[in-house]
Amino acid sequence: MATISSAGIGSGLDINGLITKLMAVEQQPLIALDTKEAGYQAKLSAYGGLKGAVSALQTAAHALKSSSLYTSMSAKAADSTVVSASAVSTAVAGTYGLTVTALAKSQSLATKADFSSHTSDISTIDGKIKIELGTYSGGTFTADSAKSPITIEIPTESSSLDEIRDEINAVNAGVRASVVYVGKNAGGTDVYKLSLTAKDTGAANSMRITVMDSNDVVLTDNTGLAQLSYDPTKTAGTGNEYDIKVPAQDARLTIDGIDLTRGSNTITDAITGVTLSLLKEADTTLTITKDSASVKSALQAFVKAYNDVNTLAHDLSAYSSDTKTASVLTGDSGVRSLQTALRQMIGYSVEPATLSVRNLSAIGIAMQRDGSLEFDSSKFDAAVAKSASDVATFFSSDTTATKGVAVRMSTVLDSMLATNGLLASRTDGINRSIKDVGKQREALGLRLTAIEKRYRAQFTALDSLVASMQQTSSFLTQQLAKLSTT
Repeated sequence: MATISSAGIGSGLDINGLITKLMAVEQQPLIALDTKEAGYQAKLSAYGGLKGAVSALQTAAHALKSSSLYTSMSAKAADSTVVSASAVSTAVAGTYGLTVTALAKSQSLATKADFSSHTSDISTIDGKIKIELGTYSGGTFTADSAKSPITIEIPTESSSLDEIRDEINAVNAGVRASVVYVGKNAGGTDVYKLSLTAKDTGAANSMRITVMDSNDVVLTDNTGLAQLSYDPTKTAGTGNEYDIKVPAQDARLTIDGIDLTRGSNTITDAITGVTLSLLKEADTTLTITKDSASVKSALQAFVKAYNDVNTLAHDLSAYSSDTKTASVLTGDSGVRSLQTALRQMIGYSVEPATLSVRNLSAIGIAMQRDGSLEFDSSKFDAAVAKSASDVATFFSSDTTATKGVAVRMSTVLDSMLATNGLLASRTDGINRSIKDVGKQREALGLRLTAIEKRYRAQFTALDSLVASMQQTSSFLTQQLAKLSTT
C-alpha cells in the first residue's frame, strides 16, 4: 500500500481547510479573552486620565491651604514706568508719594589718549596696574575698605590694549574693560580707546587706576602704560588720563517727602517688606494692599481643576439610554466613590460659628445642577472686604479645633492618590485582571495547540483509511472486470 506523504492527497479531502475552520471555532474563547483584555486596558487608560485630573485638583487644594497665600501683599505704582515694586507679608498696607530725582549709575571712563593699534604693545618697561573702588568727594578719594584693591602685572611683551583688557576682565576687580574702535582721525589713522566701566552702580564704586613700574614706583609721566592712569584728585598729564563718560552716581528719591540716597536702583530697605526697582526720574504714587488677587486666582484654578475631574468622571461613567451605550467605566465602583467624595468636599463647613465665612458658598463657590462649580468673584471680594482673616481661617487653619476646608480637601485628595489609595487600588485590580487574562491566554494557547495536533492526527488517519479503501475498491473493480470477461 502506498504511503501518503501530504494530508488529503490520498483521499482528496481538503484536510488543511477543514482544520483551519475547526480551529477558528476552537479559537472563539481566545477572541473573547482579547476583547476582555481590551476592555481592561481601556479602563486602565481611563483611570490614568482620572489620576492626572485628581492630581491637578490636589495641587490646587494644596495652594489654597498655604497660609502664606492669605498674608501676601501687593505693591503697585500708579506709573509703572517710574518704578516697579513687590511686597512680602511683612509690608503694611498704605499709599506713598514717591519721586525719583536721580537713578543710580555705574561710572564709565575712556582713555584721553588715542591709540593707533589695539594689538601693539604700548609699554617699553614691565609694569603694574592697581584697580581700586571707593568714593570721590570734595577732592578726596576714599578707597572702600570692604573691596580689596587688585594689582595686575603687565609685562612689556603683553602690554597691548587687547591683552590689558583681557587681564582686567580675568580678575574680580569690580571693573569691566573693553577696547573701542572710534574710527579714523583727520590724518586717516585708526583710533582706539580703552574703556572701563564699574560693574556696580553708586558713588561708592568710583574708580582709581594706579600705574606702577615693576618696583611699585607710581608712573605719572603720561607715556606708555602711564596713559592708563586715573586718579580723580590729579590733573590731566599727571595721573588723570581718562575722560568720565558716565559719572558714578547714587539713586536719589523722596518717599512722602523724605529724601533718600541709595547706591543701587533696587531698594529693599526703604519701606518695610517692599522692594523698589527705580526705572526713570519722575513722580508717582505707590499703593500697598492685601494681595487678594492671588487668592482669587488660586480659587479660580481650584474651580477649574474640580470641574475637569467632575466632567471626566461623568463622561467615563455615563450611560446613554437613547443609544443603549455604556461608557468605559459605567457602573465602576471606584468612579462612584470618587464622585461621592468630591461632592462631600464641596459641602464642608468650618467651625466656629463666629466666622463670617463657614462654607464655600459664602466666598462665591456654588455647585450647579450638573455637579460643576461656579465662582462668583464679586461675592468673594465682599467676603474679603468683610474679613480677610476669616477667609484665611476658613481655608488654611490647621489647628485641632479648626481644620480649614482646603486642609481637609488636601487630606482627602492625598489619600486618593496614595499608593494604597482609591485610584491605586483600582488600577492595581485592573492590572491583576490583565495579568490573569494573559495566563488564561497562555493556557488556552497550549490547549489549542494540542487540539490542532489531535485534529491533524485524526484527519491523517482518516485520509490513510479512505486512501486504503479507495485502493481496495479499485482492485476489486479490476478483478470483477476480469471475471466478467472470462
